Amino acid sequence: MTDADALFRTIVRHPGDDTARLVFADWLQENGRAEEGEFVRTQCRLAATEPDDPEYPALVDRDEELRLWLSAHVPGPRPTFPGGLSVDGGKLWWWQSHRGFPRFLEFDGYERYGGKAMRGLASALARAFEALPTRWLVVRFISLAQLAALLKQPVLSGLTQFTLVSGYGGDEANEVARLVANCRHLRNLRGLLLGVEFGDAGAEALTGAHWGNLEWFSPGCHQMTPAGLRSLANADWFRQLRELTLDDGLPGTTFEALVRAPAFPRLHTLDVSRNGSLTATGWELFARSRTFPALARLRCGEGDMSGDRFSFLTGASGFELSALDVRTCGLGPGSGAALTSAPWAGSLRSLNLSLNALEPADVKTIAACRQFANLQHLDLSGNTLGPTCLSAIAGNPALRGLRSLRLDGRSFHNRGLTPTHFDQFLTKLNAPDLRHLDLSGRPVGATAAKKLTGPKFSALRRLSLRDCKLTDTAVAKLITAPGLCNLIQLELNDNALKTGPKQLGDPDVLPNLASCSLTGNPISAPVARKLRSRPAVSGLPKTAKRRA
Repeated sequence: MTDADALFRTIVRHPGDDTARLVFADWLQENGRAEEGEFVRTQCRLAATEPDDPEYPALVDRDEELRLWLSAHVPGPRPTFPGGLSVDGGKLWWWQSHRGFPRFLEFDGYERYGGKAMRGLASALARAFEALPTRWLVVRFISLAQLAALLKQPVLSGLTQFTLVSGYGGDEANEVARLVANCRHLRNLRGLLLGVEFGDAGAEALTGAHWGNLEWFSPGCHQMTPAGLRSLANADWFRQLRELTLDDGLPGTTFEALVRAPAFPRLHTLDVSRNGSLTATGWELFARSRTFPALARLRCGEGDMSGDRFSFLTGASGFELSALDVRTCGLGPGSGAALTSAPWAGSLRSLNLSLNALEPADVKTIAACRQFANLQHLDLSGNTLGPTCLSAIAGNPALRGLRSLRLDGRSFHNRGLTPTHFDQFLTKLNAPDLRHLDLSGRPVGATAAKKLTGPKFSALRRLSLRDCKLTDTAVAKLITAPGLCNLIQLELNDNALKTGPKQLGDPDVLPNLASCSLTGNPISAPVARKLRSRPAVSGLPKTAKRRA
């Protein structure tokens, strides 16, 4: 047995302990696998870091960068298990991971019938526990009888997280909740996703569960009435949650019951995304309540925050938000002023306002806000920008700490913008820690693009310039600029390029490149043939055949 094998076996035997993982990370570092070692260390730190920690955005950035690099350069393992149990391998090994190793094991019950299939799954799960440190099981589409058989298997005692997704409804869904709540083998759970639409009877059954360690919970929402929510709120395990996801179909009256519930002293993340029925009354109650004193991350994306809803949200106090996601929420005029006057605006580190069709006046108000001194991630993509918006972003010293800036859009989002405005913007922008910049769909132009080759953009690791009216000459200078030599991701789609990316065929150019998309460019056949030797490059014309 090699040292690596011995270290890995220790991780498998002690899946909850980071010490063995960090020792393994050191071994990887010392044996020429530095990126893999850093990946394990970064993911362990990320898992142990609260979302309001100042280092959290930087860890998220590095985690994404390493996933990109490893998926392109290091073939992930492809472990196999019997009984229909599977785990993502190959490139997906790096994307579906947690603390350095696969996040979950999956079982799909399609065409796997009866109790025999569940006994086979239990046997396969035991083998997986001996091969991987993964302790999260995702089960899809099994019958109620199969679920009852599965929950009798002692091997489930090794699980820390469990996901069940199926089409149960009515009495069956309530029975699912009862079976899960009464399963003694699931008492070690730290996370539970019940993708079934149980009603009040199911919620009442769940209150009797003995989940003293449960940290996150995500139930089906459509049938959850205020009475059901109040039942859950009576359970000690429910009030001690750290993350609660009630997305996609939460009734407005049930949300009102939630914000009237007794305090959740440990809840740092609330996800009510994809809910179009949350009312202004509910958000007004949210603003006045003291139910979420530890709230640091709020996700409302793809919901309805029109009318007074957003004003009520931004008037809420009693917590310090670090991350707010209100993408695709129909924010209207005045949203900028409401956001910048929020009592927690100064604590935000991540702000996603994408795809809200904000007008330039609101974007300018947001971009000029001096309270955003802690902001590290700003996403304004899919909103209309004008020249004053760009000037406000570049001229706001509070945004100097940005690590990620997304301004991508479509042609109809460019209110009077010209390449000259982007030349001035990139000349003035001063964000020395910026690692991710997306200007796709904006009229950047060749002259402004050359500004990105300067030393002040040397921290960039991800650069998206799709449909930016670039030229072959400008792109050739971009990819050979010493200051951009550490790029991991480069998107150049739809720029009418023919020969500009030619130098990417040299592996010494952008040596860390993991992903470069050239879709929609009429790359010449000789250049395309050369670029096909670079695995990171995609989107080449299909007519350019690889040489034998």
